Amino acid sequence: MTRNRFPPLAAALFCALAVLAAKDKGPSTRLDVTSQPAGATVFVDNKERGVTPVTITGLEPGQHLIHVAKRNYLDRFDSVVLETGVSRTAVFTLEPLTGLLLLTTDPTNCAVSLKGVSIGVTPLLITTLESGTHRLTIASPGYQPKEVEVTLEGRTPLKLEVALMSDSGTLALTSDPGGAEVLVNGISRGHTPCRVDRIPGGTVTLEIRTEGFQPHTREITLAAGEVQNVDVQLKPLPGTLRVVSIPEGGRVYINDEFKGETPYDLANAKPGTYRVRVDKAGHAPVARDVTLGKGASVTEEFRLARITGRLELITAPAGSTVLIDGKKVGITITRKADTSAVSDPFAVEEVLEGEHEVEIFRKGFANQKRKIEVKRGETLSLQFRLTRQFIPNYEVTTTRSYYKGVLEFMNEEGIRLETAPGISQTIPIKDVKKHGPLREEE
Repeated sequence: MTRNRFPPLAAALFCALAVLAAKDKGPSTRLDVTSQPAGATVFVDNKERGVTPVTITGLEPGQHLIHVAKRNYLDRFDSVVLETGVSRTAVFTLEPLTGLLLLTTDPTNCAVSLKGVSIGVTPLLITTLESGTHRLTIASPGYQPKEVEVTLEGRTPLKLEVALMSDSGTLALTSDPGGAEVLVNGISRGHTPCRVDRIPGGTVTLEIRTEGFQPHTREITLAAGEVQNVDVQLKPLPGTLRVVSIPEGGRVYINDEFKGETPYDLANAKPGTYRVRVDKAGHAPVARDVTLGKGASVTEEFRLARITGRLELITAPAGSTVLIDGKKVGITITRKADTSAVSDPFAVEEVLEGEHEVEIFRKGFANQKRKIEVKRGETLSLQFRLTRQFIPNYEVTTTRSYYKGVLEFMNEEGIRLETAPGISQTIPIKDVKKHGPLREEE
């Protein structure tokens, strides 16, 4: 335990003597310290002496170091020489500390202003702003301006990222197929997939088009800052398939469905592959696959090969009726007036290949039927000799007689009748009073 060097009474006496001694020295020193702005802390010889404005007395005469400090301001230093009984004044103008701000934006190249005064374009390092709170305005064409508040503390670095909202709409576009041209209000804006920015708010007309497909058009309403995703499935353009044949008139089947006769047009057809078949009586059918592209016009020609043969008939006598498979195809003739003569060749064209039945008949003769085989591209020659039947079909009246029989021929000289089987008679025209076909009831 340490003992006091002086008893209490002695200590009080010492203090009083010290005060008297100081008074004996005369007037003390005086220092007035002010700052702009006020409120700065004052240090004299590294010892705190108060806050400006402040008056400091009792300093030893001589030179002293004055240090003035205030938050967010640069420290100031100065020296002063004090004399006994002389007042000194020290005035300090403080410079504010500027902050460190790195400002980046999306998009870049945005204008930055403070109280309406431009201070640069982003990305921007700002070193001129005093410590404290500031309100910055950030703007860029096509985007909504934005105000941000920043607080700077001395030289402590601050990084700030700001994203602006577009003042117009955005379309994010995809299509199938890709690579389609995009038009907004009639103006080309790229090819899918793409992103179209800065579309004025409101209703716009969007068109997406590419070769071979139907254009896709729609109206879209966009709000400022809105992003719409649009995916479009383009429809292929229809095509036209024209089917022709040689010869014309072939029956057209598409995918085994009858459509009509050539020439035939299949309009508004979807792109793809079609099975087309054309057939015509007397010709071999032809079928093939036809591919129709998007928006294409295709003409497909079918050459039909004949599958027929030809008949050439000679009948005895001429004037015989010819039937094939029960259908009349003509009557044989001869250049001679005598119809009892052998006919000239009688041609029947375009007879389908295969087996047929030919029938020849003439009144007064027994019918003949024959099975035949027609081959493609060949001519089949046939001869028919009919067996005569005695069936009277004509009558002649003369001044002296009456005749009834089968008319063989008639000319300027007379009328020749077969009056009995194998017996013919010519009646001179000059003797004929009346003649004509025999009535059936007779």
